[in-house]
Amino acid sequence: MNNLLKLFLIAVALVTAIPSFAVTDKEMEHARAIAAKHYLRYANNGSDYLDKLNPTSVSELSKSLRTKEQENIKSFNAVAVPKDYASWDKQKLVEYWSKTFFKAPGLKEDGKKCLSILAKNLNKMSVADPSAAKPAEQPAAEPKPAEPKQEPAAPAPDAEKGAPNTPDNAAPTAPDYAAADDGGEPDQVDAAVAQAEADAGLAEEPKKSSNTGWYIGILVVLVGVVIWLVMYASKSMKETGSTLADHKAGEKEIREAKKAAKEELNKMREQYASSLTSKNEEIKQYKSQLEELERQLAAAKQAAAGSRRELDAAKREIASLRQTLSEQKSREQAPERAPQPKPQPKQQPEPQRQAPQRAPQEQGAAPAPKAPVAARPGGLPPMVFLSYVNQKGLFTKASRSLNPETSVYRMDIPDGHHGNFRVVNDAEILDRLIDDPEKWLAGGCVIENPEDADIAAEIVTLQTGEAVFADNTCRVVKKARIKFV
Repeated sequence: MNNLLKLFLIAVALVTAIPSFAVTDKEMEHARAIAAKHYLRYANNGSDYLDKLNPTSVSELSKSLRTKEQENIKSFNAVAVPKDYASWDKQKLVEYWSKTFFKAPGLKEDGKKCLSILAKNLNKMSVADPSAAKPAEQPAAEPKPAEPKQEPAAPAPDAEKGAPNTPDNAAPTAPDYAAADDGGEPDQVDAAVAQAEADAGLAEEPKKSSNTGWYIGILVVLVGVVIWLVMYASKSMKETGSTLADHKAGEKEIREAKKAAKEELNKMREQYASSLTSKNEEIKQYKSQLEELERQLAAAKQAAAGSRRELDAAKREIASLRQTLSEQKSREQAPERAPQPKPQPKQQPEPQRQAPQRAPQEQGAAPAPKAPVAARPGGLPPMVFLSYVNQKGLFTKASRSLNPETSVYRMDIPDGHHGNFRVVNDAEILDRLIDDPEKWLAGGCVIENPEDADIAAEIVTLQTGEAVFADNTCRVVKKARIKFV
């Protein structure tokens, strides 16, 4: 009987010591916090900081939320939660927080993208069977067997008087046996002894049963505590292992990302170094080509300078020949012009006979043939050399011969009043003209290609200009048209 009672109590303790798998308030709040975390994480793209949080309640989660998530959680908290979750099992809890809850209106569609991963994380929770028994209370004291009523034995009154109060001393005393030997009946004595032994055994059995029950109860409690601690430690280790696995996976991803970034950076550096090397080679080639071109240009400049010196010498010789030829022509034309203003008088016989009478008149009329020469203003020659034209359109200087320091134009004057001028194409004055064409040429010429002045070796007059003499001045009427060649 005692063994059966002990086995029963141990079985009850083991059953009650098994942790409950029914949904408790704490587990319901934990599931709600997990659902809120995942909802807020997907409702806003910038809320990746929530991945590092592991809240066990919504209030704990709210303390770590930022402004945007504080606004988003209002719609989450507005959904009413059922009150009968104490009878749920794990499957119903996961189904509610991963499906049924998010069918409520007012929730953001982006936040509902978390349902698959939310169900996966909720399945990691341990939830009990709703039919599990309530936690065991302190084991009740082992029921005592009913004590039989003790009927006093008539033949042994002395034995009742001499029996002590405690059950351990309920055995008959010596005087009882002596009394029985003195004349008591043997059957009554045996009955009294048997009754005393029975009373002593019944009194001892409840004491032993009571002590054993307390020991069993304490043992059951200890076993239950140990089992609960083992289950709690196992659960904690699983959660810790899952967290560590997540951290390790994250660290692995970070290492892989760093490795990929480093490889990409090295690849970019190699490409940059290769590109830089090729560009440096191109620059070296261009420099060598430039140096070669500079040497060729220097040689060409030297050759051009030599050719220009030869050309200048030839031009000076040509100009000298032209001037000599012009002077020779002017000398040849001078005698021919002289007789023109001196017309010979008609040969008449009659005036010859009267010569003595008309002599004074003929002598007074002798200077008349020089009138055409006096028609040139200021005694201008048929050709003069002029300097540059000022802002008023007047030639600044004039001379009968070429002056290398001031002469610019050569003008032919056929009638003494009007003249045609052109730029003197002489090597002695060419450098001076092309060094400052604005001063020397712009007043009296229209230049077709002024940009070629630096490389010009000659100035060609395409169309002569026109000028007029009046009041001892020479004014430009029409500019000459020239070109640098």
